[in-house]
Amino acid sequence: TPTPNPGGNDIIYVSSTTNGSAGGVSFADEDILSYDTGSGTWAMVFDGSDVGMTVDADAFAFLPDGSLLISPNVAATIAGISTDDSDILLFTPTSLGSNTAGSFSMYFDGSDVDLTTSGEDVDAVYVQANGSLIVSTSGSFSVSGASGRDEDLLLFTPTGLGANTSGTWSLYFDGSDVGLTDSSEDVYGVWVDANGDIYLTTAGAFAVTGVSGDGADIFVCAPGSLGSNTSCVFGPGLYWDGSANGYSGEIIDAMTIR
Repeated sequence: TPTPNPGGNDIIYVSSTTNGSAGGVSFADEDILSYDTGSGTWAMVFDGSDVGMTVDADAFAFLPDGSLLISPNVAATIAGISTDDSDILLFTPTSLGSNTAGSFSMYFDGSDVDLTTSGEDVDAVYVQANGSLIVSTSGSFSVSGASGRDEDLLLFTPTGLGANTSGTWSLYFDGSDVGLTDSSEDVYGVWVDANGDIYLTTAGAFAVTGVSGDGADIFVCAPGSLGSNTSCVFGPGLYWDGSANGYSGEIIDAMTIR
């Protein structure tokens, strides 16, 4: 059964679909904020406009060395790199926070591995310890080895990354198997803990067995099985209630926990 509430040392990182303010920290949709569950304080982590990113960041993940994977929600040129919404950039920081600085490079070129349609925008990413990527897309997808919808998660096992991306796809999580079927239940954010429990956010209101909430909340699936026959134990309750912690009215379109 998943733990329903954050541990005292958890730091939750979120990006929103819109500009706003949380805990006195103003943000734009390309920024990443942190929420310290122990102290209840918010902070700016990644200020996109400092480094030439002015479009919404709709997926991000930290690598163990502190660098950041980040994907835009639309095609854009970011720090001189022509980027599609199916691509993931690597940001190597020299500083983070309100004075963000560093450099970008191409990490994952989606068009190299069948992500070519408008619905195949990468809108969530998590990196496993072995380097495989768990991703969600904004709409239906069809890639070599798997097809599905926006409530599903794909597993990408790379054989090459960067400007010449290669690897294999498989279905990791079938959202419709566990009650994620409404248009507002598009998976927007994913993170996986050391036990394999899957932390999720959605595009809006969601309701599954054991828990319901909205786009500002994080909930947890303890999987009994994965792949084409996914099963979960959800809850009890939310892992994190955004409205109770200064994030009311926002939609989390990317998140991670450290």
